[in-house]
Amino acid sequence: MAEYICLIKKENARKAEEAIRKDFDVAARQSVAMKDLAALGLKGDGIVFYITGTDEGVAKCKDLIKEFVIESDAKVLEQAKQKIKEESDKAAEGMGGIFG
Repeated sequence: MAEYICLIKKENARKAEEAIRKDFDVAARQSVAMKDLAALGLKGDGIVFYITGTDEGVAKCKDLIKEFVIESDAKVLEQAKQKIKEESDKAAEGMGGIFG
């Protein structure tokens, strides 16, 4: 499984998401989590895009949104990735409790 994380200005987040969703063959089939840095409890301004999937799919997504990506601190992106994974794990545990 491949992964990619980047930061995009809030005003460009919808455009970046649409660019991914328009590519039905590859990009739209990847898992794309979008979270506001502030909602994750991190300093900074922007929307984190955390993309996971096939090598080909993640590479395609990365190419489709490259014009929207802004420079960001690698440490902040790593913290964001960990928080997104934690949220996903908690959600999966909750579903397990419901359907388990």
